[in-house]
Amino acid sequence: MGPTALTFYRAAKRLKTWHVPVLPDVVAAVGTRMHQCHVDLAAELHASVELGYGGMGVVVAPGVEIGEGSFLSQNVSVEPKPGVVGAPRIGRNVYVGVGAQILGPVTVGDGAVIGANAVVTADVEPGAVIAGIPARELKRKSR
Repeated sequence: MGPTALTFYRAAKRLKTWHVPVLPDVVAAVGTRMHQCHVDLAAELHASVELGYGGMGVVVAPGVEIGEGSFLSQNVSVEPKPGVVGAPRIGRNVYVGVGAQILGPVTVGDGAVIGANAVVTADVEPGAVIAGIPARELKRKSR
């Protein structure tokens, strides 16, 4: 498999920290076009975060934080609600299923599992398994 959306994100982020002009935005734009996704350079993703299918269709907005070991499947959106201040924060070892949306200033606890096509608009407890529109807790994994 060739370069993923995260490859372009990390390269652009590194170029930005080196204060290279223009090039970070060009690298990020190439990644966006190749993978039909957008991982904003103002988002904070841990180095161990992974995206399904190289990041196809994933949207990660500015201000979003994603902890270590988390996995976002394809076509996932993690972004603020329009008109509401604050971006989502995803903890460590979180699995987000295909097509899920995490919207607004919510916190997803460590070890949570978000089902496919779920729409998360409220905080998720650590270890919770959630699904549905709007998302609701189905069970909680024991620690």
